[in-house]
Amino acid sequence: MSQQALESTDVKISNCSKPFACTECNKLFRQLSTLTNHMKIHTGEKPYKCTICMKEFRQTTTLSNHMKIHTGEKPFSCNFCDKQFRQLSTLSNHKKIHTGEKPFECSVCGKQFRQSSTLNSHIRIHSDDKFSSLYPPSHLDNIDLISGS
Repeated sequence: MSQQALESTDVKISNCSKPFACTECNKLFRQLSTLTNHMKIHTGEKPYKCTICMKEFRQTTTLSNHMKIHTGEKPFSCNFCDKQFRQLSTLSNHKKIHTGEKPFECSVCGKQFRQSSTLNSHIRIHSDDKFSSLYPPSHLDNIDLISGS
């Protein structure tokens, strides 16, 4: 990469922590490669195929994790209970059971959760049915609910 290109990249990153925007949904990304992968959601492109079950994936890493289902490989072990996992992220979530860590807090009632997805589901109890149908849990990641607003 040329020095001019590097300087241009540095300026973009220093001006905005997420300088790359999806033209379809306006979601922001820190890296162009992440945006490129994200665009496959909109195009439906799934170029990586499992040779065993023919399931298709958008990313090679997702295919690699999927292959562990067929091989039975579970390389990540809990040091508290020795339970094994295919993915490090699943192990990390599991460990929170042992540590009691609940890093995700409802901004309305203060209830805490181990996973952001559980918090997002919980948030619906504070909203009316119209809001819940407009914003299912998968769309609540970027919504900060404040009581009374």
